[in-house]
Amino acid sequence: MRSCFVLIICVVLVSGCGGGASSGDIQDPDAVDTSDGMDLGSIDNPGAIDTPVANDDQDQGAADSDSRDPGGESGISDTASDPAGDPNQGDGVPPVDTAGNTDVPDAFVPHPDPKTVPLFQADAVLDFSLDFTPDQWALYQLTITKGIKDYAHCNLTFGTNSFVDAACRPKGNPTSWADQKKPQFVVRFNHWDANGRFMGLRAINLEYSPYHFAPIRDRLGLEFMAAAGVVSSRVSHVRLSVSGQDYGLYQNIEVVDHEFLEDNFVDPSGNLYEQGNKLITNEAINDLTRIWDLEDLVDGEPLTGDHTSFFASLAQLTDMHQILREMAAEAVLPTGDNFINGGSNFFWYDQPGRGFLLIPWDLDDVFSEWARTDSDFWAYWGEPGTGLPPCKFWQLVQQNPVWNSEFLASVRELRDGPFQAVKTRVADVCAMIRPIHETDAYREGDMQEFDADCTDMVARIDARTVFLRQAAP
Repeated sequence: MRSCFVLIICVVLVSGCGGGASSGDIQDPDAVDTSDGMDLGSIDNPGAIDTPVANDDQDQGAADSDSRDPGGESGISDTASDPAGDPNQGDGVPPVDTAGNTDVPDAFVPHPDPKTVPLFQADAVLDFSLDFTPDQWALYQLTITKGIKDYAHCNLTFGTNSFVDAACRPKGNPTSWADQKKPQFVVRFNHWDANGRFMGLRAINLEYSPYHFAPIRDRLGLEFMAAAGVVSSRVSHVRLSVSGQDYGLYQNIEVVDHEFLEDNFVDPSGNLYEQGNKLITNEAINDLTRIWDLEDLVDGEPLTGDHTSFFASLAQLTDMHQILREMAAEAVLPTGDNFINGGSNFFWYDQPGRGFLLIPWDLDDVFSEWARTDSDFWAYWGEPGTGLPPCKFWQLVQQNPVWNSEFLASVRELRDGPFQAVKTRVADVCAMIRPIHETDAYREGDMQEFDADCTDMVARIDARTVFLRQAAP
Protein backbone atom coordinates (compact mmCIF):
# COMPACT_ATOMS: atom_id res chain seq x y z
CA MET A 1 0.00 0.00 0.00
CA ARG A 2 1.16 3.47 0.43
CA SER A 3 4.66 3.30 1.55
CA CYS A 4 8.09 3.37 0.48
CA PHE A 5 11.30 2.22 1.37
CA VAL A 6 14.58 3.69 1.30
CA LEU A 7 17.06 1.26 0.20
CA ILE A 8 20.00 2.52 1.87
CA ILE A 9 19.35 5.76 0.37
CA CYS A 10 17.46 5.79 -2.73
CA VAL A 11 18.31 2.81 -4.41
CA VAL A 12 15.71 3.94 -3.05
CA LEU A 13 16.30 6.08 -5.73
CA VAL A 14 17.10 3.38 -7.85
CA SER A 15 16.42 0.20 -6.55
CA GLY A 16 13.23 1.31 -5.99
CA CYS A 17 12.99 4.84 -5.95
CA GLY A 18 11.26 4.45 -2.81
CA GLY A 19 11.55 5.54 0.52
CA GLY A 20 9.92 7.84 3.04
CA ALA A 21 8.52 6.92 6.31
CA SER A 22 4.81 6.38 6.48
CA SER A 23 4.32 5.03 9.94
CA GLY A 24 1.42 7.34 10.60
CA ASP A 25 -0.47 6.36 7.48
CA ILE A 26 -3.42 4.16 8.33
CA GLN A 27 -3.82 3.36 4.64
CA ASP A 28 -0.94 0.92 4.82
CA PRO A 29 -2.31 -2.55 5.45
CA ASP A 30 0.58 -4.11 3.57
CA ALA A 31 3.35 -2.55 5.54
CA VAL A 32 5.81 -4.97 7.07
CA ASP A 33 7.17 -5.36 10.54
CA THR A 34 10.82 -6.24 10.71
CA SER A 35 10.03 -9.43 12.63
CA ASP A 36 8.86 -10.94 9.35
CA GLY A 37 12.28 -11.28 7.84
CA MET A 38 12.65 -7.82 6.30
CA ASP A 39 16.32 -7.60 7.12
CA LEU A 40 17.68 -4.78 5.03
CA GLY A 41 20.99 -5.18 6.77
CA SER A 42 21.59 -8.19 4.55
CA ILE A 43 21.85 -5.93 1.53
CA ASP A 44 23.79 -3.15 3.17
CA ASN A 45 26.20 -1.51 0.77
CA PRO A 46 29.29 -0.29 2.61
CA GLY A 47 29.56 2.57 0.16
CA ALA A 48 25.99 3.80 0.57
CA ILE A 49 24.46 6.18 3.06
CA ASP A 50 22.17 4.54 5.58
CA THR A 51 18.69 6.02 5.86
CA PRO A 52 15.67 4.83 7.84
CA VAL A 53 13.69 2.12 6.17
CA ALA A 54 9.95 2.57 5.98
CA ASN A 55 7.92 -0.44 7.01
CA ASP A 56 6.18 -1.25 3.78
CA ASP A 57 5.53 -4.89 3.11
CA GLN A 58 4.48 -6.38 -0.13
CA ASP A 59 4.02 -9.32 2.20
CA GLN A 60 3.46 -12.19 -0.11
CA GLY A 61 5.52 -14.58 1.97
CA ALA A 62 9.23 -14.63 1.21
CA ALA A 63 10.19 -16.43 -1.96
CA ASP A 64 12.68 -19.29 -2.04
CA SER A 65 15.37 -19.73 -4.62
CA ASP A 66 14.79 -23.36 -5.50
CA SER A 67 12.87 -23.97 -8.69
CA ARG A 68 9.48 -25.55 -9.27
CA ASP A 69 11.32 -28.51 -10.78
CA PRO A 70 14.89 -28.58 -9.45
CA GLY A 71 15.82 -31.21 -12.00
CA GLY A 72 14.38 -29.29 -14.94
CA GLU A 73 15.89 -26.83 -17.36
CA SER A 74 16.52 -23.32 -16.14
CA GLY A 75 15.78 -21.82 -19.55
CA ILE A 76 17.80 -20.66 -22.50
CA SER A 77 20.22 -17.85 -21.76
CA ASP A 78 19.17 -14.49 -23.09
CA THR A 79 21.26 -12.39 -25.44
CA ALA A 80 23.33 -9.47 -24.23
CA SER A 81 21.58 -6.15 -24.17
CA ASP A 82 22.55 -3.41 -26.58
CA PRO A 83 23.46 0.11 -25.40
CA ALA A 84 19.77 1.06 -25.48
CA GLY A 85 18.92 -1.78 -23.15
CA ASP A 86 17.15 -3.89 -25.81
CA PRO A 87 18.19 -7.56 -25.81
CA ASN A 88 15.82 -8.35 -28.68
CA GLN A 89 14.02 -10.68 -26.34
CA GLY A 90 10.71 -10.08 -24.67
CA ASP A 91 8.52 -10.94 -21.77
CA GLY A 92 4.84 -10.57 -22.43
CA VAL A 93 5.34 -8.51 -25.58
CA PRO A 94 8.44 -7.80 -27.66
CA PRO A 95 10.55 -4.88 -26.51
CA VAL A 96 9.53 -1.52 -27.91
CA ASP A 97 12.22 0.54 -29.59
CA THR A 98 12.24 4.31 -29.54
CA ALA A 99 10.31 4.43 -32.80
CA GLY A 100 7.57 2.25 -31.37
CA ASN A 101 8.48 -0.80 -33.44
CA THR A 102 7.37 -4.03 -31.73
CA ASP A 103 8.12 -6.39 -34.61
CA VAL A 104 10.85 -8.32 -32.87
CA PRO A 105 10.99 -11.97 -34.00
CA ASP A 106 11.18 -14.98 -31.74
CA ALA A 107 10.25 -13.10 -28.58
CA PHE A 108 9.85 -15.18 -25.46
CA VAL A 109 6.21 -15.84 -24.59
CA PRO A 110 5.19 -16.32 -20.93
CA HIS A 111 3.86 -19.78 -20.26
CA PRO A 112 2.11 -20.23 -16.91
CA ASP A 113 2.37 -23.72 -15.48
CA PRO A 114 -0.89 -25.44 -16.54
CA LYS A 115 -1.32 -26.77 -13.00
CA THR A 116 -1.72 -23.21 -11.72
CA VAL A 117 -4.23 -21.98 -14.31
CA PRO A 118 -7.41 -23.12 -12.47
CA LEU A 119 -6.36 -21.02 -9.46
CA PHE A 120 -6.52 -17.79 -11.48
CA GLN A 121 -9.71 -18.06 -13.51
CA ALA A 122 -10.86 -14.74 -14.92
CA ASP A 123 -14.60 -15.36 -15.20
CA ALA A 124 -15.61 -16.99 -11.92
CA VAL A 125 -15.35 -16.57 -8.17
CA LEU A 126 -13.50 -19.59 -6.82
CA ASP A 127 -14.20 -21.41 -3.57
CA PHE A 128 -11.26 -21.98 -1.18
CA SER A 129 -11.46 -23.62 2.23
CA LEU A 130 -8.96 -23.22 5.04
CA ASP A 131 -9.31 -25.58 7.98
CA PHE A 132 -7.64 -25.30 11.37
CA THR A 133 -7.84 -27.50 14.42
CA PRO A 134 -9.20 -25.53 17.41
CA ASP A 135 -5.76 -25.19 18.98
CA GLN A 136 -4.14 -24.02 15.75
CA TRP A 137 -6.91 -21.49 15.12
CA ALA A 138 -6.39 -20.20 18.67
CA LEU A 139 -2.68 -19.91 17.90
CA TYR A 140 -3.46 -18.02 14.70
CA GLN A 141 -5.73 -15.62 16.58
CA LEU A 142 -3.04 -15.14 19.21
CA THR A 143 -0.52 -14.05 16.56
CA ILE A 144 -2.98 -11.34 15.49
CA THR A 145 -3.47 -10.20 19.07
CA LYS A 146 0.29 -10.03 19.61
CA GLY A 147 0.90 -8.39 16.24
CA ILE A 148 3.36 -11.04 15.07
CA LYS A 149 3.55 -13.19 11.95
CA ASP A 150 4.04 -16.69 13.28
CA TYR A 151 2.68 -19.62 11.32
CA ALA A 152 -0.05 -22.02 12.39
CA HIS A 153 -0.85 -25.39 10.85
CA CYS A 154 -3.76 -25.40 8.42
CA ASN A 155 -5.23 -27.33 5.48
CA LEU A 156 -6.28 -25.82 2.14
CA THR A 157 -8.92 -27.22 -0.22
CA PHE A 158 -9.83 -26.03 -3.71
CA GLY A 159 -12.27 -28.22 -5.60
CA THR A 160 -10.95 -31.77 -5.48
CA ASN A 161 -7.44 -30.60 -4.60
CA SER A 162 -6.31 -30.47 -0.99
CA PHE A 163 -3.07 -29.72 0.79
CA VAL A 164 -2.73 -31.13 4.29
CA ASP A 165 -0.49 -29.34 6.76
CA ALA A 166 0.14 -26.03 5.06
CA ALA A 167 1.35 -23.03 7.07
CA CYS A 168 -0.93 -20.03 7.59
CA ARG A 169 -0.10 -16.62 9.03
CA PRO A 170 -1.69 -13.16 9.03
CA LYS A 171 -0.78 -10.92 6.10
CA GLY A 172 -0.10 -7.20 6.06
CA ASN A 173 0.89 -4.59 8.58
CA PRO A 174 0.09 -5.56 12.18
CA THR A 175 -0.68 -1.92 12.97
CA SER A 176 -3.64 -2.09 10.59
CA TRP A 177 -5.08 -5.38 11.85
CA ALA A 178 -7.33 -3.56 14.29
CA ASP A 179 -9.01 -1.89 11.27
CA GLN A 180 -9.75 -5.19 9.57
CA LYS A 181 -13.03 -7.03 9.99
CA LYS A 182 -11.35 -10.22 8.83
CA PRO A 183 -7.71 -11.30 8.54
CA GLN A 184 -5.66 -11.54 5.39
CA PHE A 185 -3.80 -14.82 4.87
CA VAL A 186 -0.48 -16.01 3.56
CA VAL A 187 -0.71 -19.76 2.99
CA ARG A 188 2.65 -21.46 2.47
CA PHE A 189 3.03 -25.03 1.28
CA ASN A 190 6.80 -25.25 1.69
CA HIS A 191 7.15 -23.86 5.20
CA TRP A 192 7.21 -27.19 7.01
CA ASP A 193 8.49 -29.14 3.99
CA ALA A 194 10.77 -27.30 1.55
CA ASN A 195 9.48 -29.45 -1.33
CA GLY A 196 5.82 -28.73 -0.61
CA ARG A 197 3.77 -27.42 -3.56
CA PHE A 198 0.04 -27.02 -4.19
CA MET A 199 -0.96 -27.13 -7.84
CA GLY A 200 2.52 -25.93 -8.74
CA LEU A 201 2.66 -23.11 -6.19
CA ARG A 202 4.63 -22.77 -2.99
CA ALA A 203 2.39 -20.05 -1.54
CA ILE A 204 -0.95 -18.28 -1.95
CA ASN A 205 -1.81 -14.68 -1.00
CA LEU A 206 -5.35 -13.95 0.11
CA GLU A 207 -5.78 -10.20 0.34
CA TYR A 208 -8.57 -8.08 1.73
CA SER A 209 -8.50 -4.30 2.16
CA PRO A 210 -10.62 -2.41 4.68
CA TYR A 211 -10.14 0.86 2.84
CA HIS A 212 -12.28 0.46 -0.30
CA PHE A 213 -15.88 -0.67 -0.76
CA ALA A 214 -15.28 -2.61 -4.00
CA PRO A 215 -12.42 -5.11 -3.50
CA ILE A 216 -11.20 -5.21 -7.10
CA ARG A 217 -8.36 -2.71 -7.48
CA ASP A 218 -5.36 -5.04 -7.37
CA ARG A 219 -7.03 -7.23 -9.96
CA LEU A 220 -7.87 -4.40 -12.34
CA GLY A 221 -4.49 -2.76 -11.98
CA LEU A 222 -2.51 -5.94 -12.58
CA GLU A 223 -4.74 -6.96 -15.48
CA PHE A 224 -4.04 -3.57 -17.04
CA MET A 225 -0.31 -4.11 -16.54
CA ALA A 226 -0.55 -7.45 -18.33
CA ALA A 227 -2.52 -5.85 -21.17
CA ALA A 228 0.26 -3.26 -21.41
CA GLY A 229 2.77 -6.04 -21.97
CA VAL A 230 4.28 -5.82 -18.50
CA VAL A 231 4.79 -9.16 -16.78
CA SER A 232 2.66 -9.10 -13.63
CA SER A 233 0.87 -11.34 -11.17
CA ARG A 234 -2.39 -13.04 -12.02
CA VAL A 235 -5.35 -12.33 -9.73
CA SER A 236 -8.60 -14.15 -9.07
CA HIS A 237 -11.44 -13.60 -6.65
CA VAL A 238 -12.18 -16.31 -4.12
CA ARG A 239 -14.86 -16.93 -1.54
CA LEU A 240 -13.09 -18.23 1.53
CA SER A 241 -14.40 -20.62 4.14
CA VAL A 242 -12.42 -20.86 7.38
CA SER A 243 -13.18 -24.01 9.35
CA GLY A 244 -16.68 -24.02 7.91
CA GLN A 245 -17.40 -20.31 8.44
CA ASP A 246 -17.93 -18.08 5.40
CA TYR A 247 -15.32 -15.31 5.40
CA GLY A 248 -16.47 -13.79 2.13
CA LEU A 249 -14.44 -12.36 -0.72
CA TYR A 250 -10.67 -12.16 -1.08
CA GLN A 251 -8.32 -11.39 -3.95
CA ASN A 252 -5.93 -14.25 -4.66
CA ILE A 253 -2.79 -12.48 -5.91
CA GLU A 254 -0.06 -14.57 -7.50
CA VAL A 255 3.17 -14.65 -5.51
CA VAL A 256 6.26 -13.31 -7.28
CA ASP A 257 8.91 -15.96 -6.68
CA HIS A 258 11.08 -18.40 -8.62
CA GLU A 259 8.06 -20.17 -10.12
CA PHE A 260 6.83 -16.81 -11.36
CA LEU A 261 10.22 -16.19 -12.99
CA GLU A 262 10.19 -19.63 -14.63
CA ASP A 263 6.79 -18.92 -16.13
CA ASN A 264 7.54 -15.42 -17.36
CA PHE A 265 11.21 -15.01 -18.27
CA VAL A 266 13.51 -16.78 -20.67
CA ASP A 267 16.15 -17.06 -17.95
CA PRO A 268 14.74 -17.37 -14.41
CA SER A 269 18.11 -17.78 -12.71
CA GLY A 270 18.73 -14.11 -11.87
CA ASN A 271 18.34 -12.18 -8.65
CA LEU A 272 14.83 -11.09 -7.64
CA TYR A 273 14.52 -8.18 -5.20
CA GLU A 274 11.32 -7.54 -3.27
CA GLN A 275 10.68 -3.84 -2.58
CA GLY A 276 13.67 -3.19 -4.79
CA ASN A 277 16.19 -4.24 -2.16
CA LYS A 278 15.37 -7.52 -0.41
CA LEU A 279 16.99 -10.44 -2.22
CA ILE A 280 14.52 -13.34 -2.36
CA THR A 281 16.22 -15.68 -4.84
CA ASN A 282 19.79 -16.97 -4.88
CA GLU A 283 20.10 -16.09 -1.20
CA ALA A 284 22.80 -18.70 -0.61
CA ILE A 285 25.06 -17.00 -3.15
CA ASN A 286 24.00 -13.57 -1.90
CA ASP A 287 25.78 -11.67 -4.67
CA LEU A 288 24.53 -8.09 -4.43
CA THR A 289 27.17 -6.55 -6.66
CA ARG A 290 24.84 -5.50 -9.46
CA ILE A 291 22.13 -4.01 -7.26
CA TRP A 292 24.85 -2.03 -5.52
CA ASP A 293 26.13 -0.90 -8.90
CA LEU A 294 22.66 0.28 -9.84
CA GLU A 295 22.18 1.96 -6.50
CA ASP A 296 25.53 3.71 -6.59
CA LEU A 297 25.04 4.82 -10.18
CA VAL A 298 21.81 6.66 -9.39
CA ASP A 299 22.84 7.89 -5.95
CA GLY A 300 26.03 9.37 -7.34
CA GLU A 301 24.51 11.21 -10.32
CA PRO A 302 23.69 14.91 -9.84
CA LEU A 303 20.18 15.91 -10.90
CA THR A 304 21.60 18.65 -13.13
CA GLY A 305 24.35 18.72 -15.72
CA ASP A 306 25.45 16.41 -18.53
CA HIS A 307 24.10 12.88 -18.02
CA THR A 308 25.58 11.28 -21.15
CA SER A 309 27.84 8.89 -19.25
CA PHE A 310 25.11 8.10 -16.74
CA PHE A 311 22.59 7.22 -19.46
CA ALA A 312 25.08 4.90 -21.15
CA SER A 313 25.90 3.13 -17.87
CA LEU A 314 22.23 2.81 -16.91
CA ALA A 315 21.40 1.25 -20.29
CA GLN A 316 24.10 -1.35 -19.72
CA LEU A 317 22.63 -2.34 -16.34
CA THR A 318 18.94 -2.34 -17.29
CA ASP A 319 16.43 -3.00 -20.03
CA MET A 320 15.26 0.58 -20.32
CA HIS A 321 12.57 -0.28 -22.87
CA GLN A 322 10.86 -2.55 -20.34
CA ILE A 323 11.31 -0.08 -17.47
CA LEU A 324 9.90 2.80 -19.51
CA ARG A 325 6.90 0.67 -20.46
CA GLU A 326 6.20 -0.24 -16.84
CA MET A 327 6.57 3.37 -15.71
CA ALA A 328 4.25 4.52 -18.48
CA ALA A 329 1.63 2.02 -17.29
CA GLU A 330 1.98 3.34 -13.72
CA ALA A 331 1.64 6.89 -15.04
CA VAL A 332 -1.55 6.10 -16.94
CA LEU A 333 -3.41 4.41 -14.06
CA PRO A 334 -2.04 6.38 -12.08
CA THR A 335 -0.40 4.74 -9.10
CA GLY A 336 0.11 6.55 -5.81
CA ASP A 337 2.85 4.67 -3.99
CA ASN A 338 4.70 2.61 -6.58
CA PHE A 339 8.00 2.88 -8.42
CA ILE A 340 7.37 6.08 -10.36
CA ASN A 341 6.00 7.73 -7.20
CA GLY A 342 9.08 7.01 -5.07
CA GLY A 343 7.40 4.07 -3.33
CA SER A 344 8.62 0.54 -2.69
CA ASN A 345 5.76 -1.45 -4.18
CA PHE A 346 7.61 -3.23 -6.97
CA PHE A 347 10.24 -5.86 -7.66
CA TRP A 348 13.52 -5.64 -9.52
CA TYR A 349 14.39 -8.74 -11.53
CA ASP A 350 17.97 -8.84 -12.81
CA GLN A 351 17.68 -11.18 -15.79
CA PRO A 352 21.05 -12.53 -16.92
CA GLY A 353 22.06 -11.05 -20.24
CA ARG A 354 19.25 -8.53 -20.17
CA GLY A 355 19.54 -6.49 -17.01
CA PHE A 356 17.18 -5.07 -14.42
CA LEU A 357 13.44 -5.21 -15.14
CA LEU A 358 10.50 -3.83 -13.17
CA ILE A 359 7.70 -6.09 -11.91
CA PRO A 360 4.70 -4.18 -10.51
CA TRP A 361 3.13 -5.00 -7.15
CA ASP A 362 0.44 -3.79 -4.76
CA LEU A 363 -1.93 -1.71 -6.88
CA ASP A 364 -4.70 -1.66 -4.30
CA ASP A 365 -5.07 2.14 -4.31
CA VAL A 366 -5.46 2.77 -8.04
CA PHE A 367 -8.73 4.42 -9.12
CA SER A 368 -9.08 6.05 -5.71
CA GLU A 369 -8.45 9.30 -3.88
CA TRP A 370 -4.96 7.99 -3.06
CA ALA A 371 -3.97 8.25 -6.73
CA ARG A 372 -5.41 11.51 -8.07
CA THR A 373 -6.66 11.66 -11.63
CA ASP A 374 -4.92 15.01 -12.20
CA SER A 375 -1.55 13.91 -10.83
CA ASP A 376 1.47 15.04 -12.84
CA PHE A 377 3.31 11.91 -13.93
CA TRP A 378 6.59 13.85 -14.19
CA ALA A 379 6.63 14.52 -10.44
CA TYR A 380 3.91 12.76 -8.43
CA TRP A 381 5.33 11.48 -5.19
CA GLY A 382 2.03 10.28 -3.77
CA GLU A 383 -0.55 12.11 -1.74
CA PRO A 384 0.38 14.36 1.19
CA GLY A 385 0.94 12.26 4.27
CA THR A 386 2.49 9.28 2.47
CA GLY A 387 5.99 10.59 3.12
CA LEU A 388 7.35 9.52 -0.25
CA PRO A 389 10.55 11.12 -1.51
CA PRO A 390 11.01 12.00 -5.17
CA CYS A 391 12.07 9.06 -7.33
CA LYS A 392 15.55 10.12 -8.39
CA PHE A 393 15.71 7.34 -10.98
CA TRP A 394 12.68 8.86 -12.74
CA GLN A 395 13.92 12.42 -12.29
CA LEU A 396 17.09 11.48 -14.17
CA VAL A 397 15.58 9.21 -16.81
CA GLN A 398 13.05 11.81 -17.96
CA GLN A 399 15.95 14.10 -18.89
CA ASN A 400 16.96 11.71 -21.69
CA PRO A 401 15.08 13.00 -24.77
CA VAL A 402 14.96 9.59 -26.47
CA TRP A 403 13.67 7.85 -23.36
CA ASN A 404 11.30 10.74 -22.70
CA SER A 405 9.85 10.34 -26.18
CA GLU A 406 9.47 6.58 -25.79
CA PHE A 407 7.76 7.00 -22.43
CA LEU A 408 5.25 9.49 -23.85
CA ALA A 409 4.56 7.26 -26.85
CA SER A 410 3.67 4.43 -24.46
CA VAL A 411 1.50 6.74 -22.35
CA ARG A 412 -0.52 7.69 -25.43
CA GLU A 413 -0.82 4.12 -26.67
CA LEU A 414 -1.89 2.73 -23.29
CA ARG A 415 -4.23 5.65 -22.60
CA ASP A 416 -6.18 5.13 -25.81
CA GLY A 417 -6.03 1.33 -25.82
CA PRO A 418 -5.81 -0.96 -22.76
CA PHE A 419 -6.79 1.79 -20.31
CA GLN A 420 -10.18 2.27 -21.97
CA ALA A 421 -10.84 -1.46 -21.76
CA VAL A 422 -10.51 -1.29 -17.97
CA LYS A 423 -13.92 0.40 -17.79
CA THR A 424 -15.56 -2.73 -19.17
CA ARG A 425 -13.58 -4.86 -16.73
CA VAL A 426 -14.80 -2.72 -13.81
CA ALA A 427 -18.40 -3.43 -14.83
CA ASP A 428 -17.75 -7.12 -15.48
CA VAL A 429 -15.83 -7.82 -12.27
CA CYS A 430 -18.22 -5.80 -10.10
CA ALA A 431 -21.15 -7.73 -11.58
CA MET A 432 -19.37 -11.06 -11.10
CA ILE A 433 -18.54 -10.57 -7.43
CA ARG A 434 -21.64 -8.61 -6.41
CA PRO A 435 -23.89 -11.55 -5.38
CA ILE A 436 -21.15 -13.01 -3.18
CA HIS A 437 -20.07 -9.65 -1.81
CA GLU A 438 -23.69 -8.99 -0.84
CA THR A 439 -23.64 -12.01 1.47
CA ASP A 440 -20.20 -11.21 2.91
CA ALA A 441 -20.75 -10.51 6.60
CA TYR A 442 -17.30 -8.89 6.76
CA ARG A 443 -17.63 -6.56 3.78
CA GLU A 444 -16.80 -2.88 4.01
CA GLY A 445 -19.88 -0.67 3.72
CA ASP A 446 -23.25 -1.56 2.24
CA MET A 447 -24.14 -2.53 -1.31
CA GLN A 448 -25.05 1.03 -2.22
CA GLU A 449 -21.51 2.05 -1.35
CA PHE A 450 -20.14 -0.91 -3.31
CA ASP A 451 -22.12 0.13 -6.40
CA ALA A 452 -21.06 3.75 -5.98
CA ASP A 453 -17.40 2.71 -5.73
CA CYS A 454 -17.67 0.71 -8.96
CA THR A 455 -19.25 3.71 -10.68
CA ASP A 456 -16.61 6.04 -9.26
CA MET A 457 -13.78 3.93 -10.67
CA VAL A 458 -15.17 4.32 -14.19
CA ALA A 459 -15.52 8.06 -13.65
CA ARG A 460 -11.91 8.24 -12.50
CA ILE A 461 -10.74 6.43 -15.64
CA ASP A 462 -12.63 8.97 -17.76
CA ALA A 463 -11.19 11.87 -15.78
CA ARG A 464 -7.68 10.47 -16.03
CA THR A 465 -8.10 10.05 -19.78
CA VAL A 466 -9.06 13.71 -20.16
CA PHE A 467 -6.05 14.77 -18.11
CA LEU A 468 -3.65 12.53 -20.05
CA ARG A 469 -4.88 13.87 -23.40
CA GLN A 470 -3.96 17.33 -22.19
CA ALA A 471 -0.64 16.27 -20.63
CA ALA A 472 0.43 14.03 -23.53
CA PRO A 473 -1.44 15.28 -26.61
